[in-house]
Amino acid sequence: MKICLAAAAVAAALAQPASAITFPSLTTIYVGSGVLSNSGPADTGEATTFHCTNVSGITATIRFLVLLNNGETAGSVMLNVTHGTTETVSTKGTLAFVEVAMIPGQDVKQGAVNIESTQSGVFAPR
Repeated sequence: MKICLAAAAVAAALAQPASAITFPSLTTIYVGSGVLSNSGPADTGEATTFHCTNVSGITATIRFLVLLNNGETAGSVMLNVTHGTTETVSTKGTLAFVEVAMIPGQDVKQGAVNIESTQSGVFAPR
């Protein structure tokens, strides 16, 4: 019974628009460090994966910007994420996840990611 109630609560939360704020432009919602990736073939070597969930009530534009340890841009990708959807983006293809996009770029050691969104109701892991 508890599982059914929890599932119903999650479904109700996703079905109703959240009271999210629409930003006038892409706004940083998450900054993370420790990005690692090599340029070898997909499903080999190292990759870093990012997940974002949109519960804003409307489609959000999200940008994943990967930086080298010196602050230079390694690569980026931008996508539109519909309400209630979790999307996965990696620095290259992985066996563990099904990515919607890969961030084109170069080898990254001790890099960073800046995740930006047009909606405050987009969440990235912290």
